[in-house]
Amino acid sequence: KKNNPALADLRVRQAIAHAVDRESLVRNQLPEGAVVATQFMPDTVTGYNPDLQPIPYDPERARALLAEAGVSNLTVNFYYPTDVTRPYMPNPTNIFTAIQENLQQVGITVNPVAQPWNGGYLDSVQVSGSHDLHLLGWTGDYNDGGNFLESFFGAPGPEFGLTLPADAPIIQGIAQADATVDPTAHEAAYQEVNRVIMEQLPGVPISSSPPAIVVREGVEGLIPSPLTDERFLTVSVD
Repeated sequence: KKNNPALADLRVRQAIAHAVDRESLVRNQLPEGAVVATQFMPDTVTGYNPDLQPIPYDPERARALLAEAGVSNLTVNFYYPTDVTRPYMPNPTNIFTAIQENLQQVGITVNPVAQPWNGGYLDSVQVSGSHDLHLLGWTGDYNDGGNFLESFFGAPGPEFGLTLPADAPIIQGIAQADATVDPTAHEAAYQEVNRVIMEQLPGVPISSSPPAIVVREGVEGLIPSPLTDERFLTVSVD
């Protein structure tokens, strides 16, 4: 938002969300088992809000929202990483290209900025915040909403352009949920934060993808770790 004032308008962020054909991305670009995301965590994580629905792919609605916002010639600098593959992003270039085409179909001009994952991309989007749009995800460490939401939106910062007091409902909502000890209230608090985030759309969730562990034929005894901390000394090979 700090680089591109148009993105401060919720209608513009909603337009971008409606412009992205996430069903097609899941079907053609993402790993088997991926599903269209309704929020910034999968349904296996405590705090997932089952009442939230996917944002529908609707180019006409996207164009109408841009017109309502008075943005007829929006240009965005869209950063994406190279020299990397992630469980949620097996081929960043292909994913970027698909989203670029979606955005251009509703009248948004996309300036592509490709940078290497290490030594460029992460610094640009997480430290200097020189991007308008970017691709990034998360592989969960433990089963709690805070592991996802706090990692993305728990503090003011350049990646999503969050500031105080403007984004206090998100930032403070996460802090309050994290500090809530009672398990039922803790889960409900994160469900509410998920609702607020999807109402404000600091980003657009694309998909939830299951991580994979690849082993050769004959491997026995491998029990996947919930922390992706694989202890291969426990595994036998025929």
